Parts: sequence; C-alpha cells; structure tokens
Amino acid sequence: MARKSKTAVIFRRGPSKWVQLIRWDTGSDTFEPGQWFHGRIYEKRGDLSPDGSLLVYFAQKISARTLKDKEYTYAWTAISKPPYLTALALWPKADCWDGGGLFLSPKSIHLNHARGAKAHPDHKPPGWLHVSPKTSPRGEDDPIFSERLKRDGWSLKQAWQVEFRGHPNWYRTTQPEVREKWNRNRNYVLQMTRSISRLDYSEEYTVTDRRRSHVHSIARASWVDWDQNGRLTFARDGKIFTGKQNNDGCWTEAELANFNSSRPEPLPSPAWAKKW
Repeated sequence: MARKSKTAVIFRRGPSKWVQLIRWDTGSDTFEPGQWFHGRIYEKRGDLSPDGSLLVYFAQKISARTLKDKEYTYAWTAISKPPYLTALALWPKADCWDGGGLFLSPKSIHLNHARGAKAHPDHKPPGWLHVSPKTSPRGEDDPIFSERLKRDGWSLKQAWQVEFRGHPNWYRTTQPEVREKWNRNRNYVLQMTRSISRLDYSEEYTVTDRRRSHVHSIARASWVDWDQNGRLTFARDGKIFTGKQNNDGCWTEAELANFNSSRPEPLPSPAWAKKW
C-alpha cells in the first residue's frame, strides 16, 4: 500500500508461473487490471512510492533464452508505473538472491543490490532519483521485507530463530517471528506470526480487540493490513476482503473483489507508462 495516497498494488499469482499486476484505489474500492508477467515476481521485495505512482519490483524469468542473456539476465530489479510492468529503470541481477528495493522518499530509492550495481544502459533512472545500493546485500526476502514491515508500522515483538538442518530438510523454525501493528485508534492490534519449514515460508494473522481481549484468527490469509482508511483488509483464495467487528463482538467479512476468473492476456502499455 502507498503511504501517502489511497493506492495499493496487488500481485495476483496463477495459473502457475503467471503474475498479474492490479491497481487498487482503496478510496473507491475500484480495481484496474494490469499487465501479466510469465515468470515470478517476488512481492516481498517490492515497494510503492509514497504517492503510489511508481513501483519497484524484483522479477525472475527462467528459460533457455534468458539463461543465455548476458545483457538483461534472467532476474532483475525494475521500476515501473502500475498497473504496468514496463521497465523505466532496470538493474540486471543474474541470480535470485536479494534484489528489489524500498522507496525512502518520492525521489530516493534503496536498491537491494551490491554497491556498484549498474542500471541497464537503455533503462537508466533519471537524475532526480537518488539510488543508494546496499553495502552488503544478502538473503532472499529478508532483510528487505523486514525493513519494509518496520517502516510501515509492524513492530517486532519476538525475534525469529531458525535451525539449518542440511539437505534435504533445509530449515526449521525453533521460534517464530511475531510482529504487531495497531489500528489508527489503537483499539485493535494485528499480529503476524512468521515461520519457515524446509524452504516454505508462511505467515499467520490474528486481530485482537483490546477492549474485549477477544482474539480473531484470519484463516488462510496470504496478506493482512490496515488500509489508508483504517479498515482491516486482507487477501484470501484469490479474493480481497474487508473485516470488521460487530457490537456483539463477532467478526464479519465483506468481499471486495474476486480475481479467480482472470486469465493471462496481452495488454500493451500506454504511452504514459513508458516514460518518467
């Protein structure tokens, strides 16, 4: 979600290896379908500019052609104008470690690439955009995802502890990470519990009414947050919902959008999405 406008971006995954970008106006709850990408977009390594006009994202497209491509490579970080993916700026990555970035301000971006990373000569950022690469990038979704959570108000309540068990068992969570985020009036608090099993990451969410000490589990949610209007919003099973608590303490859900019927189709970028 954008920090200073009622704009959000949805990464809709499926069929397998397809992703669609969708722009969401959270003020009117209108949804603008955008471009499809045949590959993988790592949604936890991306970010919207404060006004929602620009998107930084990390993408991967592995094929016989891209594996041989020394110019663009098979993985890259790019900046586009949602809901389009046309790269205004692009940094080739050549692997799927780290990558992506965060907007520090409307004119400043933190690039999750090693110092010295160069933009593609045909996709250079403009002079007014300050790009600061990480001193020592590492990991996959973290640390960039954790940095975004912290910036957006998710406070750390319990640190993550993970045990490496070697191949083929990989990782096991010995202590999950727990983060909390209060609503605007501080009468409800969201809790996110993060863990990993082998190579599979998962998040579980609850919302607690501080007045009643009532805890409600948001089952099967893949993403939950307070939107710019202060509403509880979440994604589940290819749909977007809002949730609220009635006077009797029961939580109800309202479906805002259902994207399950969407199928990949070409969508050319308009002229405004091809220039800064």
